[in-house]
Amino acid sequence: MSSKTALAISSALWLTMLPTTSFAQTNPLLPDSSASEQAQIFLNAGNLTTIEPLYLSFHPQQVTLEEENLKILVRWLERVGKSDIPIHVYSYATPPTGRRDMTATSSRHMAIRKAFNRAIEAKNALEANGISEKLIALHAIGPDGENRSDRLRITLRAQ
Repeated sequence: MSSKTALAISSALWLTMLPTTSFAQTNPLLPDSSASEQAQIFLNAGNLTTIEPLYLSFHPQQVTLEEENLKILVRWLERVGKSDIPIHVYSYATPPTGRRDMTATSSRHMAIRKAFNRAIEAKNALEANGISEKLIALHAIGPDGENRSDRLRITLRAQ
């Protein structure tokens, strides 16, 4: 096959693909995968990997986020920016103490329920600050064997 024939075939192939490319770029039903957004994520990858997890502490009986914790969360989100990177919320809660009628299983269940309610509070705060629901992953851990504290760890990494 000569180079003129190969050029003609590749040109013809390119021209047949042109209408589908323009349709894909203008179709509102297809997901928006803006090259500039992807380029921004790529260019800011170094900055995003240096963002440390955010730790928010709770009183053992507290479920809602305090005003000060909300301000800290907003400052952390400013560092993250408006990128399409998943945010993981790990919620830890200690089991209730001083209740004689609870078994170890029911105590653990109560701790996980409390951790889940705190994670929902964090999710609502993230959504209120412009983070899409699809980008938020909740992990209600309950009691942690290593570190027995009531806290949230919000991070860009899984684990």
